Amino acid sequence: MLIESMSDFFYEPVYIPILVLLLGLLYVGILVDSFTKVKFNIIGYFLIGISITTYLLVGLYMTGTGYYLDGHAPEMLVFGGFGFLELTLLTYPYIFLTLAVTLGKKGI
Repeated sequence: MLIESMSDFFYEPVYIPILVLLLGLLYVGILVDSFTKVKFNIIGYFLIGISITTYLLVGLYMTGTGYYLDGHAPEMLVFGGFGFLELTLLTYPYIFLTLAVTLGKKGI
């Protein structure tokens, strides 16, 4: 039996949206730094492309401007709708960027 005062939402700490925003902004700095310090091969450029595409797709998802199969949530705010799912999805651009950097040569 469900209690009427129970919510369908689970608890998310207040710092999660701040952490997601910081990780999103930090990505741009790391990407620029990797372009200045690493010489990429063709596979590295392909992985960088996947990383940037994934970053942009996660950004579209986070701001709520994309199309979702699970429905449209009009109450989603730009700074209030970030949670654990977005934090998990934001790791993928970093993974592909890391793969590209490890395949590249240090120094230009």
